[in-house]
Amino acid sequence: MKSPVALNGKSRQDRFGHHKGFSLVETIVAFVILGIILIALTLVPIMTTRLMSDTVDREKAVMLAVGKLDTLESSFDLIQTGSEDMGLYSLSWIVSADGVDNKFVDLSISWDGIMGNKNLEIKRHFSR
Repeated sequence: MKSPVALNGKSRQDRFGHHKGFSLVETIVAFVILGIILIALTLVPIMTTRLMSDTVDREKAVMLAVGKLDTLESSFDLIQTGSEDMGLYSLSWIVSADGVDNKFVDLSISWDGIMGNKNLEIKRHFSR
């Protein structure tokens, strides 16, 4: 860029007589907008990681619940209401009978996940 002396003593101006360039206010506004965009972009990986962790916890809970229901079904005559703690997960089930050959099991599993306390309920009908 040429110095004002090289421009015959005149600084660069637009046709309205204003000096060309960015003012301090324009620069600060640009940085604020850029900061907001960067904060939004950094929140995306954080939220996806939390959602992924919640999904993994829920998958484990479903697998434990289905496994427990399969175990209960294999011992049809001995099914009783009960509960069991499996580390992070707490299972409880209620057994009700409808005649001699039918039983209904309401299983509830709860755990403290990254997004708070979660609960899942599964109902299954067993028959001989």
